[in-house]
Parts: sequence; C-alpha cells; structure tokens
Amino acid sequence: MQYSKLISVLLVSLLTLSACGGSGSNDPLDTDGDGVEDTLDSFPNDAKETKDTDKDGVGDNSDAFPNDASETLDSDEDGVGDNTDVFPNDASETIDSDEDGVGDNADAFPNDASESLDTDEDGVGDNADAFPNDASETLDTDEDGVGDNADAFPNDPTKTVTACIAEGTEVNFEALESENCELLSQYNLFSDPSNPTTGVNGSKSLPYDLSMPLFTDYATKYRFVVIPEDKSGAFKSSEVMDLPVGSVLIKTFSLPADTSIRGYENEKLIETRLLIHRTSGWASLPYVWNAEGTEAEYKPRGKSETVSLTHNGTDLEFTYTVPSDTQCRECHQLLDTDENGKAVPGSGKIWPIGPKARFLNHDYSYADQEKNQLLAWSEKNMLTDLPSELSDITTVPVYQDDDAQNLKNSVWSAEYINTLARGYLDINCAHCHRPIGSANNYGLFLENNRELSNATGICKDPIAAPGNSSLEGKLKDIKPGDADNSFLYERITSEDAGLKMPKIGRSLVHTEGTLLIKTWIDLLDKDPFNQTSCP
Repeated sequence: MQYSKLISVLLVSLLTLSACGGSGSNDPLDTDGDGVEDTLDSFPNDAKETKDTDKDGVGDNSDAFPNDASETLDSDEDGVGDNTDVFPNDASETIDSDEDGVGDNADAFPNDASESLDTDEDGVGDNADAFPNDASETLDTDEDGVGDNADAFPNDPTKTVTACIAEGTEVNFEALESENCELLSQYNLFSDPSNPTTGVNGSKSLPYDLSMPLFTDYATKYRFVVIPEDKSGAFKSSEVMDLPVGSVLIKTFSLPADTSIRGYENEKLIETRLLIHRTSGWASLPYVWNAEGTEAEYKPRGKSETVSLTHNGTDLEFTYTVPSDTQCRECHQLLDTDENGKAVPGSGKIWPIGPKARFLNHDYSYADQEKNQLLAWSEKNMLTDLPSELSDITTVPVYQDDDAQNLKNSVWSAEYINTLARGYLDINCAHCHRPIGSANNYGLFLENNRELSNATGICKDPIAAPGNSSLEGKLKDIKPGDADNSFLYERITSEDAGLKMPKIGRSLVHTEGTLLIKTWIDLLDKDPFNQTSCP
C-alpha cells in the first residue's frame, strides 16, 4: 500500500516537471546529432567529423595528415602527401630531383636530367653510352662501331685490330711497318726476347759493326739489320745503304760494370733503338729495358737514369739519357735540297747515320766465319750493286779504345792518324755538321772526304756563341798545332751542358776519342799537312 502511494507521488512529480518544461529546454545544440554539441564541434553539420586539429578545413577523420595543414590526401598511401608527392598515384616514387619525369627510385641518375637508365650498369647513362648493353664499353671515339677498350686504334676508323702480337719465329714486319708497339718483344725480332744481343730472327738479318763507332758513354752497342724476305737494299758509295721499306736497324745499348770486361753476361741492358723504314719514311723508336732485363718498353719521351761504371780503373757515376723521339730527330735529320742542291731551311726527314760503306768495309766475326760485312750482306741478297773490288771503296779504319795506346807510343804515321781523326769526326759530328745536316748554318763541315780548309774548322771563327769557354784570345774552331786552344777540342772534352758537343748522346768525355783528335790537331802545322798558324 505504501509502495503504491510512493510510485504515485513520483509519477505526479514527473508529470509536473514535464508540464513546466524542466531541464530539456536548456540542453546545448547538437545539430548533426553526433553527440558533440555544436559549440565544440568543428563540423556541426557533419556527423562524420568533429575535429580539425591542423585547421586546414578537413576533418581529422578524412585528413590523412591531421597534424599537417599543408597536406590532406595520400592517394597512393606511401606516407607522403599528394601536395609534396611528385608521383601522388605511384606508391614506389615520391621525388624527382632532376625533374626529368622519372622518380629518383627508378632513376639510375637522379641528379642528371639527361640520363635515367644504365642498362648495362657500367656507371654511364644509356644516352651517353655508345654501347648501352655492354658493360665493357662506353666510348667509340672514331665511330667505327668498335668500343675504345677493344679498339687498338680508337682514333682511326680504318683500323681496329693491333698487329703487335708476336707469333712463332717470324719477324713481325706488319707491326714494324705500321705501329709503335708498346713492347719491343711484340716485333719478334729476337729468338730470345730478353736477349737483344744475339739470335736475330729473319732470313735476311745480320749483326753488323762500325769501324769507327759513335761514342755513347762507353756503352757496348749491339747492332743488327733486318730486311723483308722479298726485298733487298742497294749499295751507296757515300751515303747510308739504300734499305727498302720494311727494313729495321736495331741498336741495343748495354753498360758494363767495368769497360775492360764486356759481354752480355757482364752488362746491364739500358735501351734498344729502332730505326724503321716505313712507307711514310724512317721512324725512330726508343725502347727502355726494365730493371730485370726481361723486356723493353716504348718510351717516346726518353728517360734519364743515374748509372756507374769503371773505366781504366776509375769509377764514374753519371746520368745516362735515353733520347726522346724529338731528340732522335735532331741528330738523324737530313735536310731537303732545292733545285740548286742547297739545303732548304726548316725541312728535313729522319735518316740513319751509321751503316755507310766506309764504316762497313771491314771483317766481322760471324758465328760460322769471319767475313767482310758488305760481302756478307751481298751474299744474303740483302745488298745489290756491290762493287766488284772492295778495295776501291773509301774506308775508315777500325779504331777501338785500346788503340789509343798506339797514339801514345807514336806507332802510327801522321797520314794514318789523319784518316782516323777525320773518320771519328765524320761518325760523331758530320751527320749534323754537313751542308744537308741540322747544323749546316754554323758553316763547320766535318765529313771525312772534305779537304782541310776554313770550312773544316781550320782557323775558322765559331759562329756559335762561346758559352762558358775558358779559352783566351780570339776563338778559332781549330788552331793547327794547338789543340788545347782549339774551340772544337774544348767542346768535345767539356762536360758543361752549354758547351759540350755533341749535346745529345753523351755525359762522359771519350778519353780515347778526344786523345785522337788532340793528336791530330797538334800535327796539323807539320808535314804533310803544313796548315798555317791562325792570325
């Protein structure tokens, strides 16, 4: 009973409150009915959104970047907003650093707008790579279709394969006539590539020697001539033998520890010079031997090396210089002549010096016998037109260092000494000091067959500046009877770079050779020469 009254009282109270409006008339508005009153709802008319944390006008529920006012969408869902993403619809790319339209992830060169692919993965883009599918090649400089790495002649579209490959026992004439090979052995000139002093290849090949050798710091010289099998040279009475195209003159320089004990086993190989007769003319190629003496490498710029040897009991240390290509030309230069036979200044071509008849007309000890060299060349069909009488050929006698004793002991006649001295000046000086030589402008001509005169230096004023000359009074190239005051003698005995002659090819003074010249000059004012004293 009591409970019924209580319930009735409550019902009446509720009805009374409702009738008066009660608390419902004061509730806050929630227009979109999302449970967040309009004053707190950033989107009061959108039941899906209530907040806009970054205040960019897009609700947090729809905003892929609710804390970044600059972004709202991430179409490819890669974590980078569409406004920042250069590729908003490609989840694999976002950046294009070089703006070439290819994303950085796919671009092999993301910072180079000119490249995007590197198909062969060689580090060079396909656009710049002449061989985009070959990782071993990128350039084709001569545009011949063969990459520079494989092309033996990358700057010559007419050739791609090198001939510098030694095979069998045949001389590599193809390479000799066309290429400056990197290694001497690639010409296949010797049966033992590490020994250039013997065993030369080729059916028309011989060692040779000069009766009056050109001096080079007491080096031993091993000389060979090689001629193509189907060709021959022609005899010349005064000039170098006329050797055909394809021929090569080989000269190896080897330094002994002691000049009294020579021979391959007692020497150090220094250089091998090749003079090759090519279609374009003679070419000079210097090759320098390695420390082991097993191979020689082409050195067009030459090389200098400090070396030492003992000569006549005296230890000598000096700089041995292998001449460069350019320096070789200075000595091996033959000037062109005009219609009157006069040298043309500024002209010239490379030309051999040594193998002239007058220096070859003597016996040589070959492996099987001793024979006159010119005759040996002729018998092997290496030389045609040889005179029937070898005695008719002008000849410079043999002079070796040991022969200097004959000068000291007065064994030889004045005439014989004159022949030797003129031969010495001929081989050491006259290739430059002659009318068609590179030093023809000095007016000093030293060929062996020229009559003694002012032109050969007798009482001649030197055109060249005296440099560091220590001679007093008026300089004369040769003062008959007075070698010590002759400018020519001073120059060949000097070690001063500005004074010495020849300028190229020696660092030491040739004691035995200069003694010959001194003896000769001191005889010139006596019978049978009777050259008058200089004024």
